[in-house]
Amino acid sequence: MVQLDPSDRRWKAIISSPQACVFHHPAWITLLAECYRFQPFIYALTGADDTICAGLPLLQMSSFLTGKRWVCLPFTDYCPPLYLDQYSLESLILELVDLSQRDNNPYLEVRWALPAVTPIQSQTQYVQHTIELAQDFESVVRSFHRTQRQNVKTAEKNGVQISRGANLETMREFYRLHCLTRRRQGVPVQPWRFFELLLEKLFQKDLGFILLAEKAGQCLAAGLFLQWGATLTYKYAASSDTGQDLRPNHLITSTAIQWGCENGFRWFDFGRTELGNEGLRTFKTRWGAEEKPLVYSIVSNRPVQPSSPKLEALMHRIIKNSPVWVCRASGALLYRHFG
Repeated sequence: MVQLDPSDRRWKAIISSPQACVFHHPAWITLLAECYRFQPFIYALTGADDTICAGLPLLQMSSFLTGKRWVCLPFTDYCPPLYLDQYSLESLILELVDLSQRDNNPYLEVRWALPAVTPIQSQTQYVQHTIELAQDFESVVRSFHRTQRQNVKTAEKNGVQISRGANLETMREFYRLHCLTRRRQGVPVQPWRFFELLLEKLFQKDLGFILLAEKAGQCLAAGLFLQWGATLTYKYAASSDTGQDLRPNHLITSTAIQWGCENGFRWFDFGRTELGNEGLRTFKTRWGAEEKPLVYSIVSNRPVQPSSPKLEALMHRIIKNSPVWVCRASGALLYRHFG
């Protein structure tokens, strides 16, 4: 086993495989490392010709709140190992298990389902929704629930317009709405630096873009999308406090799915959703998305530490009842500790 830099040519070669998504890309890994001051590396099994047979990206996180951890990857919905064959995958997993048994090695989390063997523990707190795309957008539309189709028509009839951008001005507008959305949800928002790095490291490499939904010069909603390989990923949705009766988010989603079809993507990924969020799960399923459990694997002999519902509920109440700057300030202070 070797530890490689994410920019290593061997890792760049394996992320061209059909299994890979944007979260395997060196641009995403280095963005997280630079924004949150984590140490990135690729833990890889190499073959006789020095190419990677199996591997996964990791960030070493050190926090006075959450301790020392290796995570594949923080602030990321999912990130499966990449491998050439089943034997290589099994060899990688054995190496991870061996790694966890050594003295002073950190708690290791892989955001994907690994085999349930000791000391690998599993958590299922989320589900994932994906749509299989086709060149013929109309064939995909037929899988939409009638409610979604009607809401798209409502937006169009009311004059909602969609624009696509990948520049600083568009990002600032997205971030304004993103802060409002996070405040309504009662959760901290990522620091602005994160979105500056998204522009620099992904958008400038044609790995992402934003769709804005506007009417009469007012921006009602926005969606931030990432792209790599065969998958178009809906990473963040944001909206204003008003104008939602015009269904701007529905028009954004439909426009993005159509764009994915027309540009040769095979999958549209809605990302993860908490099991208890029935409303959002229904919203995604009604686009014809398949829902699957999203299993995270903990490779450690230590018991998994549960979250603190009381602390989370207190934080939610404070943020929801405070100005937007509180949401931003709490994110700047705390966000890196809980990825």
